[in-house]
Amino acid sequence: MKKSMIALAAMALLGSGAAMAASGGSSNTANVAVGNSNHALFGGGNAGLKFENSLLGFIDIAKGPVNGSNTAIASKGQGAIMTGADAGAPVSIDIAQVWNASATQGTSKFMINSVRQVNTFFLAPQFGGLVIGQVADASGTPLAIGSGVYFGEWAPRAAGTPPADSTNLNMASSSRTVWYAGDNPTTTMPTLTNATYNVIGIQGVGTAADNLPTAPKLYRGTLTANYNGSNGTLTGSITNGTSTVNFNPDGVPTTFTAASQGKFTHTNGKIEGQFYNNASALAGIYKGGTAASHVAFGGSRSN
Repeated sequence: MKKSMIALAAMALLGSGAAMAASGGSSNTANVAVGNSNHALFGGGNAGLKFENSLLGFIDIAKGPVNGSNTAIASKGQGAIMTGADAGAPVSIDIAQVWNASATQGTSKFMINSVRQVNTFFLAPQFGGLVIGQVADASGTPLAIGSGVYFGEWAPRAAGTPPADSTNLNMASSSRTVWYAGDNPTTTMPTLTNATYNVIGIQGVGTAADNLPTAPKLYRGTLTANYNGSNGTLTGSITNGTSTVNFNPDGVPTTFTAASQGKFTHTNGKIEGQFYNNASALAGIYKGGTAASHVAFGGSRSN
C-alpha cells in the first residue's frame, strides 16, 4: 500500500504542470488556485482546485469533493461523515462531514455542497471548510462534467482536534477565499441583447444560525448582459438582506470585450468572472474590503 501511494504521489507531481489552466479565479491564489484537474486520485482534466499550493496538483471538483460528499449523504444522510470509501480513496479513514442543499432563483436551479474536513492524510487535498455552488439544469441536476460551472468559498481546517459534529466550516478565518471555475469557458462571445441571468451568491456558510450548510443564506438577483460583437456590459445586482453587490456602481457597468475572451471585470477591481457554455451561464467573485465580505456568485441565462 505504501509503495502504491508513493507511486500515485509521483504521478501527481509529474502531471501537475501538464494541464493548461482552467478558466476561473480566486480572491487569493495562494490559498485556492484554479486549473485543470490532475490529482493522482481525483484527476480527469476537468475544472479543478488546488489548495495552499499543494504539490499534489488540482483535484477535480465534480469527481472529488462533490461526488464523495453526495455518495456519503445518499447512504447516511445530511451531516454524514465522508470516508475514504465514499471518496474513492484507498484509505480507511473519516475524511469530512458533508451536506448538500438545492436552491432556486427565478427559473434557474443550483446545488450547493459543503465539506468540513475532519482528518488529513497523505494524498488528500486540504479541503478545510469548502462550499461548492453548482449551476444546474431545469431539473435541478448539476450541469454534466464537461459543462460544469462552479463557485464557492474555502477556509483552512480549524486548528486542534475537530468536533465530531459541527456546522462551523471556519469561514470566519481571515484566510477565507472565494473562487469560481468552469469546464467550458466561452472565449468567443455570441451577440447578447438584454440577456438576463438568474444569479445566487455564497458568503460565510456556517457562520450563523440562518446560514447553515443545509440551508445557506444566499445573495439573489438578476444580471443583464449586452454584447455587440466588440464590447459588452453586465449590469444589475445581487442582494442578501441589507448587503448588495452592485455590478454597475455609480452608473459604471462591469464590462467585457472581444479580446477578454468571455471574462468580465469592473474597473474598481472588485468584480471578476467568466461566461461559460456559449454564454448560457456565468460565475465569478466580488472582492470586498475584508475576507469576510467577499462573495462568490454564479447563474444561468433565463431568456
